[in-house]
Amino acid sequence: MIHIKRQILVVNEDLAVGRTICDSMEDEVTTVCYMTSAMEALADYIKNEYCLVILDVQITDTNSVELLRTIRNTKHTPILVLTDPLTSGDIVTLFHAGADACLEKPLNIEVCAAQANAMIKLYIESDINHNQYKPVVHGSEFMISPRYRQVMIDGKPLALTRREFDLLHCLASSPKQVFTCEQLYNHVWGDDSVVAVDDIVKSQIKRLRKKLSQIGKDYIQTEWGVGYKFVLSDC
Repeated sequence: MIHIKRQILVVNEDLAVGRTICDSMEDEVTTVCYMTSAMEALADYIKNEYCLVILDVQITDTNSVELLRTIRNTKHTPILVLTDPLTSGDIVTLFHAGADACLEKPLNIEVCAAQANAMIKLYIESDINHNQYKPVVHGSEFMISPRYRQVMIDGKPLALTRREFDLLHCLASSPKQVFTCEQLYNHVWGDDSVVAVDDIVKSQIKRLRKKLSQIGKDYIQTEWGVGYKFVLSDC
């Protein structure tokens, strides 16, 4: 039998609970990464591939709920949330923020491990084309989630139209690569019968640049006579 190496990220400020989860979940095919710092956990999550996140969330703590949203917007990894006893409204809020399942504390570790294993099994056996939905991440500044069609810049969502999103995703997926208007049009629109391709692409680039400029970003640069490229602010 072939065993798939599994990696779990646990984010919990309670050392005793965190270590208990690690001890119950770690085995010859499962590695558990335990962190108490939300920001360090987010940075690690962006860089590495996990099959499950177990996240302690306080519904009254805006930062922890925002962390849940950011994790969900970045990748499609399942998220098991640990919470204090909640009202039905609180549970709905957490599901809307990105939780896939919730367990109330005090934690029953056997139930937690069973729930975690069930979520991992569904994730691994899913027929989702992971490459198709692979997020585009440039540090903590810029993240695109194709699965959820969301763009996060400096931790905040950027509202884009369908064409604007596809255009930005195409450029950001290959930073510093110059694309001609024709290449961008073929990738985003895919309609060979249309004329005035340059005008259509330039019009969308103008709209996209306007939205980016409103938040102080200038990611899209013009290569005169050739096309456009994506460059991060600090490049």
